[in-house]
Amino acid sequence: MPETAVATSSKASFRERAQPPVETVIQSLLRLPQLVKIHQPNNKLLAGNLDLFRKALLSMWEERRSFSLRAHRGRFYLDSQKIALPSGPVTVSAKKLMDQLEGQGYFGYLFTLKENLTNEDAVGFIRAVNQSAAQEKPGEWLKEKLAGAWAEPLVDPDFKIAVTYREAEGPGGRPLGRPMIINTGTRTLAVKARKSYSRAMAVFTAVENKLREGGAVSLAKSRRVVQEMVESLFMDERLLLNLSTIRDYDDYTCTHSVNVAILSMCLGRRLGLGRAAVATLGLSGLFHDLGKVDIPISLIRKTSRFTPEEYEEVKNHSLYSVARILQIHADHRFKCKLLQAPFEHHLGVDLGGYPNSDLNPPLSLFGRIVAIADHYDALTSSRSYRPVPMNPEQALDIMTSASGKSLDPLLLKVFINMVGIYPIGTLLVMDTKEVAMVAETPPDAIDARPLAYLMDRVGPDIVKGELVNLSDMDQNGKFLRNILRCFHPSDFGISASDILL
Repeated sequence: MPETAVATSSKASFRERAQPPVETVIQSLLRLPQLVKIHQPNNKLLAGNLDLFRKALLSMWEERRSFSLRAHRGRFYLDSQKIALPSGPVTVSAKKLMDQLEGQGYFGYLFTLKENLTNEDAVGFIRAVNQSAAQEKPGEWLKEKLAGAWAEPLVDPDFKIAVTYREAEGPGGRPLGRPMIINTGTRTLAVKARKSYSRAMAVFTAVENKLREGGAVSLAKSRRVVQEMVESLFMDERLLLNLSTIRDYDDYTCTHSVNVAILSMCLGRRLGLGRAAVATLGLSGLFHDLGKVDIPISLIRKTSRFTPEEYEEVKNHSLYSVARILQIHADHRFKCKLLQAPFEHHLGVDLGGYPNSDLNPPLSLFGRIVAIADHYDALTSSRSYRPVPMNPEQALDIMTSASGKSLDPLLLKVFINMVGIYPIGTLLVMDTKEVAMVAETPPDAIDARPLAYLMDRVGPDIVKGELVNLSDMDQNGKFLRNILRCFHPSDFGISASDILL
């Protein structure tokens, strides 16, 4: 064989044997903790392995801004997809890493894009992993230590494996022409999202109560619950978004704060913000009305119009929120990141709102995002002075009229596209005289026509019936159902949570 041919063949063989970056990451997670223990950062062996780890991460981030690497029932998963590992050293490393993770009480790691990732960054992460092994609860300790960092441990056992399909076969291997699910995985993320929502309610209520009693408040639990929601959001945005629009709780102030946090995080995610920024945005949204603990409860619950003096006092809640956040026990640099949105969310992009300020436009991105989330949830919720909430269509119309004044016009367009023209839980009356509740709007929906459950009556009860696609047409190309009007479920005495949750 000619020398050039041999060289070409050797290069081809090398390319075929080139290790995928995910395999490098798995082996690095097993190898680096030991190397960091026994070598200085300038050691050539350690530096070479750190380079491999860092380059593998950067390679994977070229395809996705974040990814999870999780051990589950004897296999590794990249996000929700099973990783097929070759037999040999990689499989041995994977098995050892699984045993190590199981012994320390967590399941893997979440890696979020960090621009200009350095070997020093990687060493810091590995040292935290080593330190966690000496703790009583390694997973919980590491989760707290790395909260909001580019690398975080996965401590929640709930996990959604991607469902795969193949054609079912009949006798003789003949296909039956229908899909058969061969891997349904474990419980879906919906359970986890609902738990996170409930925990957020409990955490916010505890913060409010402690502040009213003059007690000390820590940011740790709030950060943890927001991190849980961020993880759910980056796995499936729809789940958290749905929970924010299906109100299953009576405490307006608490529910409103959690919903504003969720809507803000979803909008931030749509704008391409990273996990750390989305988490900070979520905390800003959660605490945007914290100053209402300093407003007399009689004013908060007042059903009639405010007097001018009362209204001036209520408007002070933005400043009170800033003061209350400053009282929370946390790193002062991080607390400073939470202040702008609570201060600005009633100020308006034209600065015509409150509080009076010497600020020059534009407002901060977080302030503009939280203003939109606050506006939408307030309009679509029952209030002491407005017991009947607006339906989403009315709310979005009002918000559109405020575009360029109190609300940012570009962000508002993104928000409307996110929640949909017909948000989940909206009741629709159609030209067929049917009433249906919106379940979701598929990305490929025609004219934003959603999927909706027809409402059936069983005795005195209204129950969920058939799921229909309002984009469906007859053989002549005409829609089978057309929407005449939109309503809030409460107009019909219906709870969206009873139907959809």
